[in-house]
Amino acid sequence: MLMKLEGGEPLYLQVYRALCGAIEDGRFPPSSRLPGTRTLARDLGVSRTVVLQAFSQLESEGITAGNPGSGTYVRRRVAQDRATIALPSAPVVPLSPRPDLPAPSPWAVRACDEVPPPVSRGESAGDVLDFTDLKIFQDAQGTRQWRHALMEAVGDRRPLGQNVLGLSELRAALALELRQERGLRVDPDEILIVAGVQQARDLVTRVLVQPGMVVGVEDPCYRGIRATFRAAGARVVPCAVGGAGLDVQRHASALAEARLLYVMPSQQFPSGAVMPEESRLRLLDWAYRQGAYVVEDDFEPEHRLVSMATLPLHALDRRQQVIHIGAFAREFFPTLRLAYVIAPQPLRRYFVAAKWIADRGAGFLLQRVLAHYLASGEYQRNLRRLFVLLAAKRECLVESLRRHLGSRAAIEGAAASGVLLVHLAELPRDRTADLVARAARGGVRIASAHVYYDDPPPHAVLLLRYTHVPQGRLDEAVRRLAEAFQEACREHAAGARRFPATKVRAARRLTGAAAPR
Repeated sequence: MLMKLEGGEPLYLQVYRALCGAIEDGRFPPSSRLPGTRTLARDLGVSRTVVLQAFSQLESEGITAGNPGSGTYVRRRVAQDRATIALPSAPVVPLSPRPDLPAPSPWAVRACDEVPPPVSRGESAGDVLDFTDLKIFQDAQGTRQWRHALMEAVGDRRPLGQNVLGLSELRAALALELRQERGLRVDPDEILIVAGVQQARDLVTRVLVQPGMVVGVEDPCYRGIRATFRAAGARVVPCAVGGAGLDVQRHASALAEARLLYVMPSQQFPSGAVMPEESRLRLLDWAYRQGAYVVEDDFEPEHRLVSMATLPLHALDRRQQVIHIGAFAREFFPTLRLAYVIAPQPLRRYFVAAKWIADRGAGFLLQRVLAHYLASGEYQRNLRRLFVLLAAKRECLVESLRRHLGSRAAIEGAAASGVLLVHLAELPRDRTADLVARAARGGVRIASAHVYYDDPPPHAVLLLRYTHVPQGRLDEAVRRLAEAFQEACREHAAGARRFPATKVRAARRLTGAAAPR
């Protein structure tokens, strides 16, 4: 470790004072373990006897405590008035950057503009039912089986290798999984393992997107999708999603110049819409006539409440214009941060090159664990078991919303992936923050869904994450939400009576303010 010995005192006192300084400045906080005496003696270039004397002095003053067989641990901070080694003050550096230094790239500037601020979870106290909880949803049996796969992988003596495509055994297991569960006939060498879906999107932009390029994106969608393309300089065209997903014919005019379209046909997030096969075929026909690539984000197809009969776009594609990306149950295993890309043959080498430059491999040990988990069959059994739990919760939540809010709440989607999009048409969008605050005070935490929209609806829209709300308390949570909603509506109605529309329009004319769009 780096410690400077100073002064004309005996060496053990110099070591003692240097350790006091390291404890006081926080390098060794209380309960942390000091380096071993042999290691410290070697690093400082002194004998071990010198270090043992310094440790003895620290222990005699109650600063540290020795634990036989374990080491020496810090008990408390050094008193502020203790004489410690004074470190030389750092030179003052002017805060303003030099004008001749390189400026951030246009991509970096655009990226900063796209990164969203942290989302406030609102004030709440006591018994809180949380519809915003992002923790992993997993049961005890799935956790045990995952640990078993982990131990098997750790005990596997085969070399892991450093193939940028990913571990060969995982790609082989995934190819079989996709063939059996998704109807995709792909060779393991066509699969590129990446560090999460966001890296997959980033690779798409690196390979295909140029500044000014028109890219169609579903609206609403993950914020990271729009941010990735806009940071690359693309002109993003938001395409509203209906009950059957994106209707490409409806947006044909807006997409007249588009060369790339990003869609989630199997289960759109956050709406939960599922695109029927005829719509998928129309979308592919549009791509063929347009000369555009389609990025298919195969989001959580395992957990839908509807039929699994519809094939992915990649399986329907006959001209190699679909880039298929997917993850391993990102709602149940989000910390894996493993995903995959299946690129058309003409683009494959470009994706591999972009991945090689970005990093040389995504968690090879985790890849082996996942390969064992897939091969054992526990992966699919786990998903089916959790799906049953989610489906029961969703049914209970929907029934509670109908009971307490009736026609005042419109629910989107036929999916059971742990989230529900709820439209509250009676409450204007600008009153959503008031609803969130009232709900928090009433003991239920909720979140606005407007952040997922490029062109948000004029009314309040909520995204309810229900996986961690106990099923037996879902009705109570919705009751609390309904009470907060009714209060917010009453307050809005009272405000409208105090400031009727005619007065508002007159005020705008006087001030020159524009009417909201």
